[in-house]
Amino acid sequence: MIIRMKYKKTIIIIILVLVAFAISGFFLVLNTKSQVKDLFRMNKELQEAGYYMGDFEFKMMGILYWLDKGEFYRALAHLNKLHTQFETKKGLIKMPKFANKDEEIEFYLNLQNPKTGAFIDDIYPYATYNEVTENIINHLDTLTKESGQTLKLKYLLKYLDEINTPEKLKVFLDDVAYVGWISTKFPQTSYVFARSILSYSNGEGVIEEKGFYKFSDEWKQALLQWFYENQDSETGFWGPRSRDGHKLLEKDLTNTASIIKAFVDKDGNNLNPSFSLRYGSQMFKTALEVMSEPAPDVDDLDEWHEWELKMGKGTYMLTRYVWQYALEEDKARAKELIENLVRTNFANCYIPEEGAFSYYPNGEHASLDGSGFFSIFKDIGALSSEKQGKLWGASEKLITDLGTQKTSVLIEKDFELISGKKEINSLRVYKTEADYNNLMLGVYAIIYPDKSSILDIIELTAKMKKWIDATPLTMGNWTSKEEVRQELEAVDFEEAPVYEKPAGIEKLNTFLQENGKAVVVGFDALQIPRYRITFEL
Repeated sequence: MIIRMKYKKTIIIIILVLVAFAISGFFLVLNTKSQVKDLFRMNKELQEAGYYMGDFEFKMMGILYWLDKGEFYRALAHLNKLHTQFETKKGLIKMPKFANKDEEIEFYLNLQNPKTGAFIDDIYPYATYNEVTENIINHLDTLTKESGQTLKLKYLLKYLDEINTPEKLKVFLDDVAYVGWISTKFPQTSYVFARSILSYSNGEGVIEEKGFYKFSDEWKQALLQWFYENQDSETGFWGPRSRDGHKLLEKDLTNTASIIKAFVDKDGNNLNPSFSLRYGSQMFKTALEVMSEPAPDVDDLDEWHEWELKMGKGTYMLTRYVWQYALEEDKARAKELIENLVRTNFANCYIPEEGAFSYYPNGEHASLDGSGFFSIFKDIGALSSEKQGKLWGASEKLITDLGTQKTSVLIEKDFELISGKKEINSLRVYKTEADYNNLMLGVYAIIYPDKSSILDIIELTAKMKKWIDATPLTMGNWTSKEEVRQELEAVDFEEAPVYEKPAGIEKLNTFLQENGKAVVVGFDALQIPRYRITFEL
């Protein structure tokens, strides 16, 4: 009887201890998430104030890595330290105004850690080193190319010695890919560090290209093999798995959209016959499912951060890599979701006074990470008739020709024959005929039929070029000024004056009276041409 009582007491004590652990774990997650949200808010403000924040995201991921490994004291101590640093700004680097490219190059080279060669403080976990280092070296590579220099780092990338054999690589990948329950309570997991290593296989990184480090062919084969074996057959996705049962824990669109680049090119063609892409149709459907989730509250900056990443990366994954696997109804759904993304970003992140985007909602100033959103228009074909044709169909077939409207004086009733179509976001008046090979050339004027928050791509490109030339910002969390500048410079367009409806009708009528003919093409929110009308005297 006494033994039985002791046994019951032991069971009760064990249960109470487990409950205590569960409760403390619950409150730990709540407290940590609260601090994380505050840090993302301060990151936004510090970026706008011109502080260097290129390593912020990776420091946060390093702290989450410690939490997931059960190193709670270490994680919380660094979280508090980072929070205090952001509040006081003590130890933060205010970006200087560079007189030339040489000064900017020297600034970023001085961020390299002499002990590891990585561009991050070595008090953070090893797993954090590679992604931020790749970002900075990519930026330095662009700067040195523009200034006609050869990029030379100050220190060797010694941190890569830790994963330079197939065996050491697999240990690292397994360590960051298999996670516990705490990781699932945050928007991103340490799996991002596994994905980061693929830059040595998919041709995106410059570390090997510039000879800063060399991995063997055997190592690269092992890298691809690990990812090939770890793709989920049901969803087609890659992502973090549970430590206990190795079950896929989340539909990780952000990382999947990057990983797929190691297996197919931008037209969806296989890069390696030994690793042909599998589960393409599942990937498309799973991506639609993830992208259908509603946008987070504009005050939830950590959730917004992840939502922007997955929506942007999801868009380019669909339109570049798996479009060929989609059914027509899935393509139509993708179009709806992408249009919603464009509308949401213009409504919440576009800064009209500056002509560019912030990354977070209701920002006071545009940012480089935010203005990286411009690349979406390249992915959806807004900058190329050829790309647009592959996705949505050739311009000539997409456009409904409303015929020729004879008029002696163009009035609003005439104008509404095309402006009244519900799909129309903007109208372009062409100087002569519209060139279907490039509808961004030969434009006499842009007219908005209503007060639209979505800019015509011609107006947006012109405004963003002015912003990128003027901004003192050089590097965001992952986007550099030179990346955005080069993307804008590659756009083949001609700037055109912009009008809203009353003034636009008057301007169109003046053009008609002077030329006897006016060709007008109406575009939707994704810059797809939908209607055409010709006005003649």
